[in-house]
Amino acid sequence: MDPTTLRDGARDLLLGGRCAACGRPGGVLCRACRARLLLEAPLTRSRTRPRPCPPGLLPVWSCGGYTGALRALLLAHKEQGRHQLTAPLGALLAQSVAGLAAEGGVTPGAVLVLVPVPSRPAAVRARGRDAMLALVRAAARELERGGVPARAVPLLATRPGVADQSGLDTAARAANLHGALRVRPGPLRRLAGGVPEIAGAVVCDDVVTTGATLVEAQRALRAVGVPVLGSATVAATARRGAEGRRRRT
Repeated sequence: MDPTTLRDGARDLLLGGRCAACGRPGGVLCRACRARLLLEAPLTRSRTRPRPCPPGLLPVWSCGGYTGALRALLLAHKEQGRHQLTAPLGALLAQSVAGLAAEGGVTPGAVLVLVPVPSRPAAVRARGRDAMLALVRAAARELERGGVPARAVPLLATRPGVADQSGLDTAARAANLHGALRVRPGPLRRLAGGVPEIAGAVVCDDVVTTGATLVEAQRALRAVGVPVLGSATVAATARRGAEGRRRRT
């Protein structure tokens, strides 16, 4: 068993665990909330679009709004170290990836390369692990179990000087992120030598807000010749427009 899962279980036992979604006593995610998220969210996955939408943003698919239980789960996973949420949230991210792949007409058998948006190194050190990479790896495993070839590949890294995005408006986010990401040569070489047929890269993040981070990730990947299909996130903020509601699957 994953040591982080054991640590979560021990904490719940000692401190009295509560569901991160509804707050009821029990495990990190109670049976009712798990069923609701994993059974209902795939029915509402949709193509989303930030408003205003940054120029050049490729299609983005999400499983729900960044509110209520879904917001609580994402915050608990990333900020509170509730590692047992990695698998269920990864399953939701996999649904978003599947929606994007179906829309893009991906060739059966070709490998989807799931590229996590990188966290700042200081944030990873403070949290004790790369929560976004863990989420993307869980999504890749979920897709593989469903017969969709997928690999999680941490191709991107941040350049020094990138500020925390929280609290920045749309223009400030775009300015902060311009040229902020680079492709790591080692993972790129291994990808080129180890995957015979690539369907394309899917930029993955937990939440889409303004879309500036996704555009910068697309730019960095395309600059080195990596084809990009679009982006997938678990949730989208209220900035998204009505397009997602019209394109539910």
